[in-house]
Amino acid sequence: MDTQLIISLVILIVLADIGAIILFIKYRRGHMEENPLVTILKKEAIVFYYALFRWKVKPSEGTYAYHKGSNYFWLFIALLHEQVIEAFAFHYYLKDVDPLRADILVVLHVYSILYMLGDYNLVRNSPIAFKENQVEMKIGVRRSLCFNIEDVSAIQPARTQYAKSGGIIHEKNVFHVAMLPRVFTRVFGMIDELRYEIIFKEPIEARGCFGQRKLVKKALIYMEDAEPFIQDLRAKVQNRAAVDEDFQGVIIK
Repeated sequence: MDTQLIISLVILIVLADIGAIILFIKYRRGHMEENPLVTILKKEAIVFYYALFRWKVKPSEGTYAYHKGSNYFWLFIALLHEQVIEAFAFHYYLKDVDPLRADILVVLHVYSILYMLGDYNLVRNSPIAFKENQVEMKIGVRRSLCFNIEDVSAIQPARTQYAKSGGIIHEKNVFHVAMLPRVFTRVFGMIDELRYEIIFKEPIEARGCFGQRKLVKKALIYMEDAEPFIQDLRAKVQNRAAVDEDFQGVIIK
């Protein structure tokens, strides 16, 4: 094992340790309900299950898919091809010069390919769902939000806001209902078209990738065909408001 490879492994281990320390600090402060190591292991298992065994999407009544028409599809295809080609190229180039590094890189590329497949399939199989008086929004294992119908203050059309410099204005305390990973929006400026925003009466608790809590004031909807979901949600909000008014009238009498 040469010096450069040892240095690379040490750097990766140090970065992993720093990330683990940050997560455990948040866990000890109560920002997470479950041990982050347990959370990571569970989510890794779910992702690889969907990569290997769960391909078919089975939409059910009362659910709305948000992945259709997303720019992530073409990015996903490009990244998948890049990982496969790069894995073969590195292995072919290094197999005689540095067999150990070649094997390590192949393992990392296989892991990356399976993780991307699992993440893509999991997001496709995690539509927005109505469950009685609640709305569940799960973006695979990346993040999730669950709120009650009566928590909704307003539903209105929205558009992505841009600064004078041309960069995207990133709102704080919002939940993004989009298949495209946020890292690509933050780093490369890639984004799906924002259609609607759901504004809450009070901040709602959302969960991040590692189970960390975050209070959000809005849910931003990037679905290509958002109208059926928005119409259904509006109808449920109006019905709930009518029920509440009738209930208050009975109490006053």
